Amino acid sequence: MAKKRCGIPLETETAWYVLLSVCDILATWMLLRRNTGFVESNPIARWFYHGWGFAGMAWFKLGMVSLVVAIAQVVARKNEPLAQLLLVFGCVACGIVFLYSYWLGNHA
Repeated sequence: MAKKRCGIPLETETAWYVLLSVCDILATWMLLRRNTGFVESNPIARWFYHGWGFAGMAWFKLGMVSLVVAIAQVVARKNEPLAQLLLVFGCVACGIVFLYSYWLGNHA
């Protein structure tokens, strides 16, 4: 008899994507609070930042993270390898942005 799977598909990849996205938000906050000429490079997130401050931008970014996770879960029902690729790509992208922000914060 097959063992029933508990939890959501791709839990590890999803957790890493959420963690790296939160790290990106925190790194952005640290750069912006310095007020040394740093700007949010994502034009949509920047629009939220200028309209509603950091909280508005953070909620926008968290909404996008939620959307990506939801899409990955829907895709995983039909094509788990594709959903895994989506989440791994998201992890790599967020990781690069976080590392770049960290580098900027230490070399500014």
